Amino acid sequence: MLKRLSLYTFLLCLVPFFAWIFSWQWQGDSQLNAFDHFLYWVTETGSVPYAALTCVVFAFFFLPIFNQRSKWIIAVLIMVMSMVITQGVKTVAKTVFAEPRPYVVALAEQSGTSAEYFYDQTKAQREVLVSQFYADKTETPAWLAEHRGNEVSYSFPSGHSIFAASWLLLAVGFTQLVGRCRPASKVLVVVMLAWSILMLVSRLRLGMHYPIDLFTSILIAWVFHLALFAFVEKKALLAKKWFTKFD
Repeated sequence: MLKRLSLYTFLLCLVPFFAWIFSWQWQGDSQLNAFDHFLYWVTETGSVPYAALTCVVFAFFFLPIFNQRSKWIIAVLIMVMSMVITQGVKTVAKTVFAEPRPYVVALAEQSGTSAEYFYDQTKAQREVLVSQFYADKTETPAWLAEHRGNEVSYSFPSGHSIFAASWLLLAVGFTQLVGRCRPASKVLVVVMLAWSILMLVSRLRLGMHYPIDLFTSILIAWVFHLALFAFVEKKALLAKKWFTKFD
């Protein structure tokens, strides 16, 4: 389990690693293209309120890998716990570190204010500031301006990245426990890996996060799910004996 979870964690870490290796930095919205619009739709799958629907859909993606529906139900409860705890950690960390988003830094510099001033405002006031700033910025499409208006919290760590990494590690962990060789398991992991990588790339390309935000978020998800699946294995939560009388 440790090796499998670590391998896929490393694959996700390649996104911030490549950003650092090639000294990539977000340069504003002048270089946006059609692929970035696609990335926007990917990132929306992890945004409120759509993330809730994503969780429901993904939970059903796991159904084919379980040979008993009762085991799947237990797995869904574990998924809920994963989402609640990792997002809770993210929320606390954002408040503690209070790091501004890349687009907020650019907004403050170009409007002659400061990131501190921006975050001193209420959430509603920040949304107004974002809307007013992008009202005459033709290089920033309306869909991105609206997205940023909905994302006025702090940058570090990335909630979208923790969300994506957690779903990938849930897929890896459960397929390891209930049958790696099943075709459905392989498809599930590949789909989750591709979606997760696109999610991470979207957060950089859309000016929402720095590579360190992604890297830390991935590590948080990795540490949590190592502990989670160690607990699941130790308590044999998916063992056959638990479900004999139900199936």
